[in-house]
Amino acid sequence: MAVDFSSLKKVAEGKTKVIYENPKDHKTVYMVFKDDITAGDGVKHDVISGKALVDWKTNKDIFELLNRKNVRTHYVCSPQEKVSIVKKLDRKINLEVVSRRVAAGSILKWGKMQEGTRFDPVITQFHYKDDPLHDPMLDDKYIDYIIKAKDATEYAEMIKMNQEIFVHLEAAFAQFDVQLIDMKLEYGIIEGKVYLIDEITGGSFRLWPYAKKNPNLNQPNVLKELNPSGRLDKDTYRMGEQIGNVLTKFEEIAKITAKFANL
Repeated sequence: MAVDFSSLKKVAEGKTKVIYENPKDHKTVYMVFKDDITAGDGVKHDVISGKALVDWKTNKDIFELLNRKNVRTHYVCSPQEKVSIVKKLDRKINLEVVSRRVAAGSILKWGKMQEGTRFDPVITQFHYKDDPLHDPMLDDKYIDYIIKAKDATEYAEMIKMNQEIFVHLEAAFAQFDVQLIDMKLEYGIIEGKVYLIDEITGGSFRLWPYAKKNPNLNQPNVLKELNPSGRLDKDTYRMGEQIGNVLTKFEEIAKITAKFANL
């Protein structure tokens, strides 16, 4: 039987999801996907009919894969379309954790990187989650300092988890001739431990198809081995593509992640 959310208490609402209480289990909450899409720290905003269902499918497939890989996630199950049950947080960590394999996006400007530069190992950065402040990045040297000098184990745990998750998803997408370029994830504390939370959908990463079969991805720059013009991610929305085309790209991601069940 479908859950009647009109009778449930709304715990929180973000750009793309609504969180409701779960009166049957106080250790979990309902996470309901919305059709909204945003970019530019929330400045650009549209509603794409059907996006919630597509995002829910992608998120479900990815989190179920990560749970099978024994990653500590908040995801429990998906009882109906557009709805997931997740573990209730003790505390949200107000950071975005970004891991990159290939240079793309903002790092080209602030990092003065050449597009396509390959990072091995994957690099990881923390951004303070605040749209009006444009999610400023934390200094790597200071992060290293507080991990060592102040025993800030949460930072070390998030770096480790983010890189492990990246490798899992990179390997999964590679099975379908797609390169995971970078990804942005969030974390929280549940029962005293760091857990992967929130969602992983087309807005969480960049995905570029291979430009050819069996590309050489073990070189300093891999741009010629990939097809950035065929990107499948939210960059299509950032770059001004028509809403219908954006949804089509997200649907392509969902078709790929649907096959993760066999990995």
